[in-house]
Amino acid sequence: MKRIYYVTDRIVGELEKLGQKYKIALKIVKDPRFQKIQCKHPGTYADDCLVQRVTQHKCYATCDRDLKRCIRKIPGVPIIYIAQRRYTIERMPDAYD
Repeated sequence: MKRIYYVTDRIVGELEKLGQKYKIALKIVKDPRFQKIQCKHPGTYADDCLVQRVTQHKCYATCDRDLKRCIRKIPGVPIIYIAQRRYTIERMPDAYD
């Protein structure tokens, strides 16, 4: 199964602003295997941008608690995150009928 990884320009910008602590995350998202998505809505936070796009894709990966909480409210979108040095995929929420 082929996976396509996406990252928005807002996420890259946010990681750059966060500095040294997120250096590894920034290096990962700058990998050429990640497809860059341009955000066209001005003045939106990176998390808000992702929540707006969440229904366009099949799965989201994040360790951000607040973002996971927002995505969990959207039916049919599983979340991947790292916990205790392991990848975890949450059960896919029920989709709307």
